[in-house]
Amino acid sequence: MIPERGVPHHAARAPQSGRVSLRADGGLLVARVLMAWELGAGYGHLAPLLTLARPLVAAGHHVSFVVRDVASAEAVLGGSGIPCYPAPANFSPSGGVTLHSFPQILLSTAFNSEDELRARVRAWQSLYALLEPDLLVADHAPSALLAARGTRIRCIVTGNGFVIPPDVTPMPELRSWKPEDPAVLERAENRALDMANGVARSLKLPRLDRLGQLYGSASPALLTLRELDNYADSRQGVEYWGTLPGPGSAAPQWPTGEGKRVFMYGQPYPSLPDVLTALARGPHRTLVYMPKAGPELRKLAGPHLAFADVLMDMRAVTHSCDCAVMTNGHGTTSAMLLAGKPVVLLPQHLEMLLIAQCVEQAGAGLSAPALKLEGILGKLGRVLSEESFTTKARELAARYVGMDDETPVRNFQALVQRLLAET
Repeated sequence: MIPERGVPHHAARAPQSGRVSLRADGGLLVARVLMAWELGAGYGHLAPLLTLARPLVAAGHHVSFVVRDVASAEAVLGGSGIPCYPAPANFSPSGGVTLHSFPQILLSTAFNSEDELRARVRAWQSLYALLEPDLLVADHAPSALLAARGTRIRCIVTGNGFVIPPDVTPMPELRSWKPEDPAVLERAENRALDMANGVARSLKLPRLDRLGQLYGSASPALLTLRELDNYADSRQGVEYWGTLPGPGSAAPQWPTGEGKRVFMYGQPYPSLPDVLTALARGPHRTLVYMPKAGPELRKLAGPHLAFADVLMDMRAVTHSCDCAVMTNGHGTTSAMLLAGKPVVLLPQHLEMLLIAQCVEQAGAGLSAPALKLEGILGKLGRVLSEESFTTKARELAARYVGMDDETPVRNFQALVQRLLAET
């Protein structure tokens, strides 16, 4: 139900059949859309959801957010005018365990126990009763998807490939370089499925035939490239939309010295002071955007090393640099490759390890997971001096000619309208 004019959002009347309605001008279908984020950290989930939400708000849809981290949400959503609610999430995930599959990720987070999962699903159901969504847009939100089963809510799963597992069984091993016993992974998948079905049975929701069905029954909005999707070989008939534009707008201010241009981005790591000290000597020009880098490191700035204090226009960065060195950033990695620029990745967690593996398989860059000075500088030197890396990055970019920053937004709006028309 869409509230009548003058009726506050929170005072919407009791649900009626057919809540989706036509606008007064006979144009686009207008509905309630709930953007949900349950697992993961940082702004990497919120910023894309907001970018997708803004055109919906402009079109007259009633959009709300349910988020894992309200503090991050305030930083991203503050001033948007979009209502925001805390998500029913597990804030004490299991630690110290090496995870090898998506079911194991679920068991260490949202599916940590059947009783707690049931409580979270009930809480999601309460939110649905309050907000009356016609459409759920879920970014890493498995409990929200489970709670929506058997309802009239249409579902979209969005995000990069890592957070949208394929609807296959068994689900793939994530650490192919050091795989787990398949029997262990099978037990984990069966346990997660049994837990989901136990909750579904107690709450009278449709059971799952397989764990991947939780995601496979929703419409995918894959915000990545096939070359960066660790599940690419397990998917069929999916469309890759590329990544959304970043929020920055400042022009990059490169060091004034000579040499190739290197963009460095991400989080600090133990060898960072030594790496920056070496880069400050040249011969390359390095521009660093690393907000958590301490003031002592900024003293290294000079003719070959500069620090950015604000988010930059990534289109300008990617077109003016020769390569990038990054500890994280799926969107930034994608932006570099779409501009035909190779990368050196310094992965510090599983998702970035998988992205780095994809980049190396594409021949468009190298990975330095040990985070050692010699390895980072050596691989940076190779990427800048060996033409094959730039050639492969340009070949990858050529496969996506015609894709621009607005492609994912246009595709998302079209998907929303199609789903609403089917409601």
